[in-house]
Amino acid sequence: MSGLQVQLHSSSPIRLQAEFDCGAGELVALVGPSGSGKTSMLRAIAGLWTPADVQGQIRVDGQSWLDTAAGVHLSPQQRRAGLVFQHYALFPHMTAHANVALAAGPGWSAADVQALLKRMGLDALTQRRPAQLSGGQQQRVALARALVRVMPTPSSATAASPTPPALPGVLLLDEPFSAVDAPTRQTLYRELAALRQQVSVPMVLVTHDLAEARRLADRVVIVDAGQTLQTGQPSRVFASPRNARVAELVGIQNHFAGCFYKDQPGWARLRWTQAGDAHAAIDLTVVDKNKIDDGTPVTWVLNGEQVDVLADASAPDQADAGATRLRCRLVEVLALGEISLCTLTPEALPAETITLNLTTRLLERLQVNAGGWVQLLIAPGALHIMPVRETSA
Repeated sequence: MSGLQVQLHSSSPIRLQAEFDCGAGELVALVGPSGSGKTSMLRAIAGLWTPADVQGQIRVDGQSWLDTAAGVHLSPQQRRAGLVFQHYALFPHMTAHANVALAAGPGWSAADVQALLKRMGLDALTQRRPAQLSGGQQQRVALARALVRVMPTPSSATAASPTPPALPGVLLLDEPFSAVDAPTRQTLYRELAALRQQVSVPMVLVTHDLAEARRLADRVVIVDAGQTLQTGQPSRVFASPRNARVAELVGIQNHFAGCFYKDQPGWARLRWTQAGDAHAAIDLTVVDKNKIDDGTPVTWVLNGEQVDVLADASAPDQADAGATRLRCRLVEVLALGEISLCTLTPEALPAETITLNLTTRLLERLQVNAGGWVQLLIAPGALHIMPVRETSA
């Protein structure tokens, strides 16, 4: 099987239950809080960290880099892994050119390394040492050093100097864009996109930035306490978390309790109950996927991007079919440039709050301020339901 497959299990020194894959040419982002084990997973793939009790395997394009059952454990030097460390890890006594050349294979000439550094916008800085470079410049040198580990050898395209086939490789990126300014970050994004067109290797990115994960990754892996909780396309995972912990980790604020009732084929009723008052409730229309039994206690999340905000006096429309209208008071508006963080309370559940990011233009069009009323139009697809004692819905 092509690409990267990781299955690692360990109990010490940290708990590790990592299972994910990354296809050739695919970029997978590991997302999770600090201390969740994301960097440890990268270091394990590169062979720089192996717990004494680890069980499992790491395979790249069918080649075993680690297979505890078979006694296979390749050294870091035997693994063709380009790793960009979070804190650069450049050799302080060496120039930028020398740092990159040290990682390059035998087919790379000094001119090839210089050409790569030029592509990275570093052609005028190649003879500087790390202490003479800014944080962003050091990060670019570190990225160039990782690229020479996985990019095709320049001479391989020349029939006159054939190069033996290289072992399969992976590119591992530990928050590579965290220390650079916005223009440089965009430049590095373009370099990464161009690299993906040239080199079909698995790429694993560690990031705390959910927007960055959405922008760059084909799939995300949600990691917590050394365990991979959910894997999938960013839009799918962020809109449909597997459980309450995943919802928390991907930053979903609108997370509530309720009960699921089947009403008719294909449709169901989500009863949103107010904490501490079982008699206060709102019924929301949801799609019945036949995965949850009638009367099941659930938690659920509301995807604010799929909620329409209407003027309080707006009349029902045929386009509202299947959606739920919810009258809410706008209790707080915090302006942040073109976006305002808005807190709303449903009229029928005054102890509950909904948080939405609304544009200033929309608020001006609705002519509503804090203290005013609006109508929320909640489509069934904006609701994602999770049984309380299960990990999937």
